[in-house]
Amino acid sequence: MVTAHPERHAQQGLLESVWASGPSGGALHKALETSHPSVSAHLRHDGDGAWLVLVHDAWHAHYVVGAMLPGPDELDTVASEGPACVTAPTIEAIAAAVRDRLLPDYTAALLRGQLAEAEEDLRWAQESYEPGEILEPFDPALAGALARFLNQVPRLIAHVRRPQALQLSPHETAFLDSFEATLESDGQDGTVAMSLWLTEGDQLIDLARNPDRPRLAPPPATRRVPGPAPVLSAARSR
Repeated sequence: MVTAHPERHAQQGLLESVWASGPSGGALHKALETSHPSVSAHLRHDGDGAWLVLVHDAWHAHYVVGAMLPGPDELDTVASEGPACVTAPTIEAIAAAVRDRLLPDYTAALLRGQLAEAEEDLRWAQESYEPGEILEPFDPALAGALARFLNQVPRLIAHVRRPQALQLSPHETAFLDSFEATLESDGQDGTVAMSLWLTEGDQLIDLARNPDRPRLAPPPATRRVPGPAPVLSAARSR
């Protein structure tokens, strides 16, 4: 998709949508602020949903590509620095730089942000609610945090299982299989998903953060089956 940006304010709006800051975004910022390109190309990478922006810096005779901010369905709050922009003098060279550097960096930055959000939500829930039994309907803040986690689960498991990662141990494989099977069996009973999130969500986050080294200890002789989730208690707002 090619978008015209003939006016200065339109270029500034584009600049504000770039997911990069500091030195990593310098090349694209400079191209937009000094060269004032009249058009830019928005590129969609279906593999991970990345939106990229390409501009031609006529002053320095090179192309610049950077990532745009991910949507709220992928990352609710973007607090971390995005992937570094790439530059090259030809279309062929910039395509190679995007494939070999920008897209892998984008995937890694997106995962870091998702893991940070997942861990923050889980810590908040564990600290805010006392052990016991939760009854549906859940508190809206708690239900929202659970929904965000469930949206991330397929991505986290796919990341742990990706071909490039270290081979999983039998226990880690069994853990992931059990995690998926438990969620699939949840049906309309959200208490099962709630219990799994609060009791074993931290293990999944830990595996996804460190997929290239064993993290989970072998299970005891009798594996605990997730029971009812905690009861709603006086909890701080979120």
